[in-house]
Amino acid sequence: MKKSISTVFAIATLSMSSSVSAAAWCQGYIDQILTYDSGQVGIYSTWRSGWTTICNVKTEWKGIPPEICFVWFSTASSSITENKQVIVYYRTIDQADCATISAGLAAPAPGYVRLIK
Repeated sequence: MKKSISTVFAIATLSMSSSVSAAAWCQGYIDQILTYDSGQVGIYSTWRSGWTTICNVKTEWKGIPPEICFVWFSTASSSITENKQVIVYYRTIDQADCATISAGLAAPAPGYVRLIK
């Protein structure tokens, strides 16, 4: 009986630790936005001080459809014109990685782009 309780406890502990995943909420200002002829949309943000791809307005990119990309482009543009901060959520990086997100097409896909006061 003790052995089976220990086994169940061990399995439960492993299950809990494997369900913990990376996540980051990168917050700051977007200073610039650009769209390449390929449709790729990049932002230059204060949390990274460099260009980061967020989506593509022509084709689906890393699971992000063009329709969502147009909304994110609009949100990023509003951030610039209204001088408001954004939060870009990433499921696949740690919070500390906001400053070093990969550039170009190697960047992870965001989960959302949120405009804040």
